[in-house]
Amino acid sequence: MSAPRTADSGDVLHTERLTPSPGAWVVAFVFASVFGVVLVPLDLVVAAAVAVAAMIIMAVVLVVTSPVIEVTDRQLRAGRAQISREYVGTVTALDRDAWQQAMSTGFDPRDFHLTRGWVATGVRVQITDPTDPTPAWLLSTRRPEDLALALAASGTPGHEDAQAEHSLQ
Repeated sequence: MSAPRTADSGDVLHTERLTPSPGAWVVAFVFASVFGVVLVPLDLVVAAAVAVAAMIIMAVVLVVTSPVIEVTDRQLRAGRAQISREYVGTVTALDRDAWQQAMSTGFDPRDFHLTRGWVATGVRVQITDPTDPTPAWLLSTRRPEDLALALAASGTPGHEDAQAEHSLQ
């Protein structure tokens, strides 16, 4: 059985949508329900309908705007950014402590960052393209080891010596 295929990017090795955490969903739904509460003095039915509609709209917006990280045998896509796998160097899976350090004292503003505050782990992907001024990509992920392994899997010519480094201390 083969992996799913995308239009022109090859076999999908890993995919993840960075949807909000349960706490973020609760906050979003409380915020949406405020639209209905404001209308309670006018009409209870209208208030309930507006609250439900606002919650549905909020849920759709949260899912649609959640970025997707996808690894194929040809490219890494993180949100709208993408890079050929031939330029992916060492990949480091970062646990909660390592991720926190990378986002604070280890922060490099030259890196590309696709981070979400509700995701406490991530990966650091070294970029080997000599013409790219971005030394690395820092990506939030709930499955850092899976993403690191997918990026380390050989799938492109000249990518056989890619390494996945696991720093999950």
